Amino acid sequence: MMDNRTPTYEPYAHVIVKLLNGTLYDENEKVWNDLLQYQVPIAQYFEKIAIDLIVEKKDGYAYLKQIEIDEEKNTIGLVRRIPLKYEASLICVFLREMLDDFEVNNVDQRNLYITHKQLKETIELFFKEKADKVKLFKKFDSYIETIVSIGFLKIISNSEASKDETRYEVRRIIKAKITNDVLEDFKKKLEQNV
Repeated sequence: MMDNRTPTYEPYAHVIVKLLNGTLYDENEKVWNDLLQYQVPIAQYFEKIAIDLIVEKKDGYAYLKQIEIDEEKNTIGLVRRIPLKYEASLICVFLREMLDDFEVNNVDQRNLYITHKQLKETIELFFKEKADKVKLFKKFDSYIETIVSIGFLKIISNSEASKDETRYEVRRIIKAKITNDVLEDFKKKLEQNV
């Protein structure tokens, strides 16, 4: 015998699905507005499975953060962590600092945009040893692809003529993932390696 009942689901189910797939930005207006409208029940839903809903209205993004469920800092393991290679981490640190500088010095623009070439030139200034620079730039494009895939950079325009002209937006979610504490720890490690 078939069940002819109409399935019922919460009006914010689509928001939950988007959040489970990654960071949600205010540029997706419909979903963003639904998130703001149903923020309390969505947060309560995630709390039941040991996940915090973080909404940064000012910066226009929301994401999920796992809650530690014991003293060994274990989580339920729903949100996967992606370990970054040292070089990709270094680029992320540069992006985070560039975003901080941008926010302090640019009150009339909301987003930081940078080209592939500008990013490469900024990082190049950091390296004194030519061998280190060559090693980084050998796989630079693959590191940038990784950073795009985790959502810290968004491709705005892709130049077929030259990779250097590819334009990115530095996404503000990088501030939540690379906190000031993480930034300071990374700088200390860099100083020790110099």
